[in-house]
Amino acid sequence: MKPTVFLSLALTLGLTGNAQAANFAVITAPPTILNLLVLGLGIAGIAIGFQVLNVLKGGYLSRAWQIFVAGFVVLVFSQIAVLLPTFEIVNLPNWVAPGLTVLWVGTLFYGIFETKRVLA
Repeated sequence: MKPTVFLSLALTLGLTGNAQAANFAVITAPPTILNLLVLGLGIAGIAIGFQVLNVLKGGYLSRAWQIFVAGFVVLVFSQIAVLLPTFEIVNLPNWVAPGLTVLWVGTLFYGIFETKRVLA
């Protein structure tokens, strides 16, 4: 199939869909921007945690850092659970985001407990 015919068909099929404009007032609201910032910091925490795990290479603190990385993964999922209903992508139950946040705090405290246990 020629590229121009394929492009024409793709554009025709794309134009028949129901397009909706983004709600920029919701996206630029301060709580949403803060949630996006926390999401970005959580992803950075995962990346830094993997770098620390690579340096530790199975040392005494590697288990604690594995728990910290798992906590950052839960943090990222909790922020995604907050942002999905905000952007009107998926309507999640009201308990999902706070539940994931409680799980994140629990993993953070468990990582601190493991670190304290190893260093004491």
